[in-house]
Amino acid sequence: MKKLNITDYKALEEIRTNNKISRIKLSGSLELTPAAVTKIIKKLSGLKLIENNNILKSTGGRPEKSLKINHRYKMILGINFGPEFIETALSYLDGELLCMKRRNFYIRSQEKILRILFEEIDNVLEEYSKDDILGIGLALHGTVNREKGISIFSPHFGWKNLNIQELIEKKYSLPVIIDNDVRAMAIAEHEFGRAQNTDNFLVIHISNGIGGAIFLNGKTYEGSDFSAGEIGHITAVENSSRRCSCGKYGCLEAESSDEAIKNKVLTELEKIQEKVDISLKTEDIYKMAAEKKEPYFSVVRNSSYEIGKAVGNLLNILNIKLVIVAGRIVNTDSLFFVNLNKGIKKNILDGLEKDLHTVPAKLYDSIGIYGAFSLVTTNLFKGRKLIK
Repeated sequence: MKKLNITDYKALEEIRTNNKISRIKLSGSLELTPAAVTKIIKKLSGLKLIENNNILKSTGGRPEKSLKINHRYKMILGINFGPEFIETALSYLDGELLCMKRRNFYIRSQEKILRILFEEIDNVLEEYSKDDILGIGLALHGTVNREKGISIFSPHFGWKNLNIQELIEKKYSLPVIIDNDVRAMAIAEHEFGRAQNTDNFLVIHISNGIGGAIFLNGKTYEGSDFSAGEIGHITAVENSSRRCSCGKYGCLEAESSDEAIKNKVLTELEKIQEKVDISLKTEDIYKMAAEKKEPYFSVVRNSSYEIGKAVGNLLNILNIKLVIVAGRIVNTDSLFFVNLNKGIKKNILDGLEKDLHTVPAKLYDSIGIYGAFSLVTTNLFKGRKLIK
């Protein structure tokens, strides 16, 4: 197999990001002669990396077909590894989902956590050939050094400076890209979702915790210690008695995450009911909140407002015009976004709210696994260049 050179990678990335590109436009973007581009296309077509797309509108002369990546070249194994669940899925290069499995667990032992991860990878490889898999994308909670493949700190798994990328690559001889789960979600929304036409936006993920990811100038912003975007640890309530998982009190996560909302609802129910069902599900809380039933409605309304105030503070710093929110709370019809926007307006500088859009994630419940896929798709021809 002919090895790819730098120009080949540039051509592939141009075609990947613009699947209606013509040979003439490709020639211009690469600053190469048409003859040189024809040679590159012949090489890439021979390797089955690209194929012809639709016929472009003729401007005179022979009609020309656009070029596109061969999305069936190989598959991607995506892994979304949460505090109490693991999702594994296979997709083609365009994100078309082939299969997906989810496994819940309640384990905190580092050894057992790794065993679960390897078991789920093994299960996939029992059904699909490793030769047909291009690479593995692993989205993790906690602080992650993507470049070195290290989980710096995973509070729920007890990992500290664990080179999880190296462990998986040695065991399976497949390239692995890892990143923080919410940063991966931001990449997914840029690749497949609502942020395809912008290079600056913010993603907020609300679950048992609250995470954030900042996407600036076409890429995720990690910060000096790979912790940028930790909106869940902005102080929301001064002198609060609610202790956060980080050890401090009054954090947004401790006040407005799914778990915090459930705890507040149960507290309110105890005031008016003799018996309270502590197994109450978060999705049921949000359903009743959308139906304006108390105390669900008031708790969700107030929490949404607090999240909005924190987002407003971030927007004063970042001056971003798109905020994407992922999580079950967005299923409360207009309740969440109306009060989120009220909270934003409370803290944002006058004028900065102009043209601001707050929207639910397009990928909804699949955003985590698509985040894992996106770690691979964005490294096919740049970064680690997974196709050699």
